[in-house]
Amino acid sequence: MNEMSRILCPKADLPKQERIDAVVAEFDRWVRSETMAALVLAFGGDAAELNKGSTIDVLRWLKSFAVVWDYRKKQASATTKEGEAARWLLKADESVAGKESLIYQAAEQLGLIGTEQTVYEQADYVLPLGGARLSNLQRCQAAQKVTEQLKTPATVVALSGLRPISQTEREGYVDTYAPDAETEFDAISAGMCRAFGISNRFEDQIEPNDNPNLCATVRQFAEAYQGSELYALAAPSSVPERRANSADCFHDFFRRFAVPTGAKLINCTSQIYCTYQQVRALSFAIEYGVEFDTIGFHAENGATNAGLSQPVNCLQEIKGTIDAMNDFVERFV
Repeated sequence: MNEMSRILCPKADLPKQERIDAVVAEFDRWVRSETMAALVLAFGGDAAELNKGSTIDVLRWLKSFAVVWDYRKKQASATTKEGEAARWLLKADESVAGKESLIYQAAEQLGLIGTEQTVYEQADYVLPLGGARLSNLQRCQAAQKVTEQLKTPATVVALSGLRPISQTEREGYVDTYAPDAETEFDAISAGMCRAFGISNRFEDQIEPNDNPNLCATVRQFAEAYQGSELYALAAPSSVPERRANSADCFHDFFRRFAVPTGAKLINCTSQIYCTYQQVRALSFAIEYGVEFDTIGFHAENGATNAGLSQPVNCLQEIKGTIDAMNDFVERFV
């Protein structure tokens, strides 16, 4: 992987404004890259727009252009039986025909493929992130691998919500490692046990609520792994009308764990989401005075099967990353 594709987190000991400026400089390098220009041209855009104005100007223009890559919106049929939009159900369409090689190359250059090694030699926390299908196992396996490679033990906290497991992701996926799982939290807890080779013994701190979206659980596993304590966290939603999202999970994590200023944290996700999740994490890095790196589990079947294999999935996550960058500058700049 080209290391220049990574969005790096600035050091926590820098002044806040210097950190924000450094993040924006990372965004600028990413959006003005030759790779982005080639993608924009391939989908009918004017690549010259990437060299006009400030970073914020370019990000705003890209956000409006990138709706062409919003396949979740265009493919409204990509829903589970329960009616939820699902990334894994997106299909290739005529807009990507003949562009597959360009898209996969861009995905690698923009950090969506190949980001499996952390830039940190030691870390305070390793955070496998909840997901669908096999993700709750594979991301925990990535967490186990990186925990073993770190020079000192790190606390591992699996972050998830209480989203019910859909029938579409259960058969042949969740059933293979967590057959009794009813929620994402159940699935990632089972993933932790299998990935770290521990028994399913734990102590739960449960916060019940009549509204299932507001329920929460902190699970500490009875066994540690080579000195690393192991947890799973089911976060409550910040909006009673919906289930917890990834931002809710991070806020709940920082609320419950005494994360010191300057701490290093490593997110573990699927490779295709690495750049997006890293950009989202940078807001928490600024807010809490910490440092984030994000890695993804390695796909055994080659680069084009890293995470979700369709070109539309890669483009969807590039669009999501652009949206996340815009959200960052709206908040901090």
